[in-house]
Amino acid sequence: MKEAAAIVFSLTAFLFPVGAGPPAESWLQAEKNASQSQRAIQFCRRHVQGWLEHADPTSGLIPRNLTGDAYWNAKDAAADNYPFMVLTARITDDPYLKEIVAKILAREQKLTCRLDSLPDDFLFATQAFRTDKPNLEEIIFGAAEYAKDGLMPVSEWLGPSPWLERMKQLTRDVFLHAACDTPSGKIPSLDVEVPGDILQVTCRLYWMTGDEDYKDWAFRLADQYLLHSSLLELDRIGLRDHGSEIIGGLSEACVIARYDAPDRWQKYRPRIRALLDRVLEIGTNPDGLLFNAVNPKTGEVLSGGLADTWGYVFNAYLTLAAIDDEPRYREAAARSLSHIHKYRDYDWENGSADGTADSTESALNLLNRIPSESAFDWVDQSMEQIFIKQRPDGILEGWHGDGNSARTALMWALQKTQGISASPWRDDLRLGAVRAEDGTVQIFLAADWPWTGKLRFDRPRHRAPLYLPIDYPRINQFPEWTTVGALEKYEIRTGEEPARIVEGTELFLFPVTLKAGEPLRMTVKPYLDPAAPKLRSMRYAPGFKQKAVAWQRDLRRKLYGLLKLDDLLKTKIPPAPDVLSSEERPGYTFREIGLNSTLGRRIKAVVTLPNSGAPPHPAVVCIHGHGGSRYVVYDKTNVYKGFAAALAESGYVTIAADVGQHEIYEPGRTLMGERLWDVKRCVDYLESMPEVNKTAIGCAGLSLGGEMAMWLAALDERIAACVSSGFLTVMDQMEHDHCMCWKFDGLRELVDFADIYSLVSPRPLQCQNGLAEAPFMFVVPLARQAMKEIRLIYADMGKPENISLRVHRGEHEVDLPSLLEFFEKNLEKR
Repeated sequence: MKEAAAIVFSLTAFLFPVGAGPPAESWLQAEKNASQSQRAIQFCRRHVQGWLEHADPTSGLIPRNLTGDAYWNAKDAAADNYPFMVLTARITDDPYLKEIVAKILAREQKLTCRLDSLPDDFLFATQAFRTDKPNLEEIIFGAAEYAKDGLMPVSEWLGPSPWLERMKQLTRDVFLHAACDTPSGKIPSLDVEVPGDILQVTCRLYWMTGDEDYKDWAFRLADQYLLHSSLLELDRIGLRDHGSEIIGGLSEACVIARYDAPDRWQKYRPRIRALLDRVLEIGTNPDGLLFNAVNPKTGEVLSGGLADTWGYVFNAYLTLAAIDDEPRYREAAARSLSHIHKYRDYDWENGSADGTADSTESALNLLNRIPSESAFDWVDQSMEQIFIKQRPDGILEGWHGDGNSARTALMWALQKTQGISASPWRDDLRLGAVRAEDGTVQIFLAADWPWTGKLRFDRPRHRAPLYLPIDYPRINQFPEWTTVGALEKYEIRTGEEPARIVEGTELFLFPVTLKAGEPLRMTVKPYLDPAAPKLRSMRYAPGFKQKAVAWQRDLRRKLYGLLKLDDLLKTKIPPAPDVLSSEERPGYTFREIGLNSTLGRRIKAVVTLPNSGAPPHPAVVCIHGHGGSRYVVYDKTNVYKGFAAALAESGYVTIAADVGQHEIYEPGRTLMGERLWDVKRCVDYLESMPEVNKTAIGCAGLSLGGEMAMWLAALDERIAACVSSGFLTVMDQMEHDHCMCWKFDGLRELVDFADIYSLVSPRPLQCQNGLAEAPFMFVVPLARQAMKEIRLIYADMGKPENISLRVHRGEHEVDLPSLLEFFEKNLEKR
């Protein structure tokens, strides 16, 4: 959290001295910003309302343009105009507009899909496709544009939503219908614009979902243009839109390679640097701005006009500067910003507002990383040029490019508010903010009429729900200006009220009431509690095997102490089992038993014994999740897939006890400690059984059961192999929207889940996470983050092959085939 804060602090544009109270000039700037953001929001709302007036009354879809044939298409109406209607509705939290834009998405999916989910032009006059036969090349181009320019910016802001699902649909079907053969495999198009679009989409979808398919597709495209061929071999490289997308896409593929495929990164690195170096050499004017197109072979400038999307290309330079520590690339981007003020009246695109919007967006994204006062002033003046083009009915120029002006206006409004939005954001509301070097944010808020609502502070979206390794510059993002950490604390002063300390979660929906015409001034700054304990003091640091073993020994001792189990470890407790019931099932005997957990408490458990095969048998402790019981793991109709029954039928001894209680049974214990002790007693009982191979005892569970399997394997070295399903994540994610039974005093100060899992090493461990997990559950990107840390100790122990993350396409459920295969390999053969 502190790292994220430090990054954001460096991005501010308007600063006041640290240690001083907010000066009057800063409040004047905040008030000015409030008026500017108000104008931008009014502009965007008029844009939406104006275009909705021209929506087709039958289909509900908006037209591509207001001249010529009235039809909807993917590459223009859906890609350039509709998405910023969605974002206006969501950022202003307008319930009417939110309903309308959601209906448009539903109608688009119902009416326009022609090749699987891929849409085609829809003619309003006939309420049918505009052409008799589908044109695959045009359909793929439209889908690529819709995904990259339309659905991607919506998903950057909203995260999981129906628009993200639509983007995933389109991407899969683009590759399903890919027909162009290359040494890398089939790709959707040989026109570099389409691979550039799809590269950006697949890279971001990989980070957001953790689905390896997206990474494979991204590498297929990047291999083609970095390894098998080269853009430098072409007669023309476009440096504006409809050509430059490939440069940004390749830079995003390099990010994946840098963090997830180091061998590939070593191959990509010289190729991408050669491309960027050549563009700098021949593609810039004396002020560092980019020409529209160049011939990389001859160095000839093919179009002397300047690219309005110059910042899109420099995003790639800043990305490479971040992942490859190349200051020249950052200096190139900074140079363009330092000279952009010279182009106050430049005609970027034949007088169209679209060119001004794209060039302004170019600057805003770079300014988030490289502040420049003169460039900020240029942006403000450029926005004025856009605003004066809007007619009273909300329309600018009557073509789909109007949406790009709305996009840039939203970006500008959020820059003026430091990323803070209002719910609802009415036309009469004025909201502006400035930020100091110490992180203090001054907020000015006023309304012409009484207003009661909530301020929504931005969060580090690149961390969640985007799950990017770094906040690299990228097209179609909404920059993070000021972000609030959910678990951090902040000091707030509202008007004349005394300061108070709040958690970051309160700032995501912070209630405010305004009186008509009476401004409210707020300050918010990070609060560093000197008494706050340091988190994760026992984080595993890679080294060598002996060091790892010593770390494990020390951590187990400390965790047993926190769990309050030290005395039980020293106490001899006979199981004293008794059989409560018994029945024969196909392939095994199903018994219910009672046994001692402690000297003063007994538990019940299910035990199964194989009816065939010679003992001793491998055995598995089978653990249920929240709301379950010892019986549910034998039920084949639920999310457990009857994994305990499947093991019993395969010749394993199984045992299952109840661990879902939320009360502490004995004084002086902890909830997690009692749960863990009960499953440890199951291991004790298995060891006492002559039918069990004592060297082949495993454990498995789902959800809470996956958590308990983690704890059992981590702290009980008798466990030879472990499957933890539906639990691998990080503790920050578990702090909200989850049962807090996982947490107990001292845990977070000591470890994160990756450290607990690391105690299983070098014994075999399989974690399972589903791609269809709900967004607030155990998502694959966070599982991958944690798994990277767990792999460190397995490498140090010399057993990297013993750790695996099984990503399946299911939801919060057991992947039964993988579980059975894992235990067959790691228990049956012992």
